[in-house]
Amino acid sequence: MENITSDSEDGDVRYVEMIEVFSTYNPGDIAFIKSVLDGEDIHYFFQGENSAMLVAAGAYARLLIQQDQVPRAREILQEAGFLK
Repeated sequence: MENITSDSEDGDVRYVEMIEVFSTYNPGDIAFIKSVLDGEDIHYFFQGENSAMLVAAGAYARLLIQQDQVPRAREILQEAGFLK
């Protein structure tokens, strides 16, 4: 779990619990997943998605999802074939 700050509507900064639900080194997967999650209004963050690092170091980008949206995000990723 990770904490990421987010600006709330009243201007206060709050911490949001983020859960890792998927990781990939494929930039195409990242782009597709971002598009789908944006369309579903799922709050996410890809940690380490810098394409130079993905290619050069073989590193993985970690998909972090806002804790209360994890079940829906997992369902979406399963439907798209990224999770079993």
